[in-house]
Amino acid sequence: MELCLTDRQDIPLRPLSTDASSQAQGPTTPASERFDPFEPGYVQDPYATLAELRASEPVFFSPAIGSWVVTRFETVKAVLRDTQRFSAMLVSDPLKPLCPHARGIIVDSGFNVPPLLVNNDPPSHTHYRAFFGTPLTRERMAALRPFIERTVDAYLDRLVAGPRPADLVAGLTWDVPALVLFQLLGVPAEDVARVKDWASSRVVLTWGRPTDDEQVQLSTGAVEYYQYAHALVQRKVEAPGDDYISDLIRLRAGDDTLATLHEIGAIAFNLLFAGHETTSSAAINLFKAVLPQRELWAAIGRGEQPVGPVVEESLRVDPPVQAWRRQALQDVTLDGVTIPAGGRLLLMFAAANHDPQQFAQPDLFIPARRNALQHVTFGTGAHFCLGAPLARLELEVMAQRLARRLPSLDLVRGQELPYTPNTSFRALRRLMVTW
Repeated sequence: MELCLTDRQDIPLRPLSTDASSQAQGPTTPASERFDPFEPGYVQDPYATLAELRASEPVFFSPAIGSWVVTRFETVKAVLRDTQRFSAMLVSDPLKPLCPHARGIIVDSGFNVPPLLVNNDPPSHTHYRAFFGTPLTRERMAALRPFIERTVDAYLDRLVAGPRPADLVAGLTWDVPALVLFQLLGVPAEDVARVKDWASSRVVLTWGRPTDDEQVQLSTGAVEYYQYAHALVQRKVEAPGDDYISDLIRLRAGDDTLATLHEIGAIAFNLLFAGHETTSSAAINLFKAVLPQRELWAAIGRGEQPVGPVVEESLRVDPPVQAWRRQALQDVTLDGVTIPAGGRLLLMFAAANHDPQQFAQPDLFIPARRNALQHVTFGTGAHFCLGAPLARLELEVMAQRLARRLPSLDLVRGQELPYTPNTSFRALRRLMVTW
């Protein structure tokens, strides 16, 4: 059976390349000269800079990334909710246009990922969200808890038996979300390393500033990633199982008006990235924020501190998704600044989550904060993250079981914190701990 049964003519396909950001123009202001998301100090700690920019120029044009930067909570939230004036179609476009060689690799491979969820607009987005969201029931998510607990416990056994100090990323948070996602999708566990490498490469290719040589290498990896996802769907067509992709194939029941097999392959390609990469980052961000607070960590371990509020406050304070994109479909005015039709927006979730107009003492970690759930880390409105319940469940299990198992766990003092430079993801690659 052919994997791609039909080409949907009603859905425009976006190539994995764009020159729009490099051609965009806007006014030069003090904020636009101050903002550089790739500056090493900013990569390490963006929050002080974002606070200054939010206070002085809450909306400004950044020539470095060809985008209008939006920082206030209410404005970010309003843009996310307004699908009439702001499009999500550019979300997955590379920030830096692909060089001719890299572009040729993509085009020659037949790479074809249609807009479905994160990079799509109503009305087709509404249709696909309903279809792809149907199998993600509360029951299916809850049924994963025993697997998550067993997996976390197995990794903690290895962590405790290993040397100290230890890297908590390598020892726990890097693999576990991928293994959980693979359990959901029906992917062999032995493929974790390959998929994690592909996912990390996609962060740099799409939201980073790679060199031409790096683009060539990353584009080759993207094609391999794409082919892997479609081969996975083909295997599920031939031998369906008890997993999400098989559920989609059964739900489709051969009806291309619901979704083609090619579109299911595209969803697999996107989920094999989004379904674990951000959860891995959210988990290590949580431990980096909580471990210095010794009384809080001890209370979690003793069961005296509910872990749910800790998870939400960590998602607010240090979100794994720092920023997301939209494009103005008409001339719009945001916080007194006029953005022309076609203008590309970078919505700073990291700044919005620290807006003092929304969150009192925003830079403090306060698990008892009454409105912590109002953070925009998972987005809001039509594109609210479908995987949020699973991410929260994984974070709660990891925090509970690690605090209970290692109440003396603490950060190694004076360590360097290596983050992946990019505009959108807070990806910490190593966190050394001891106990």
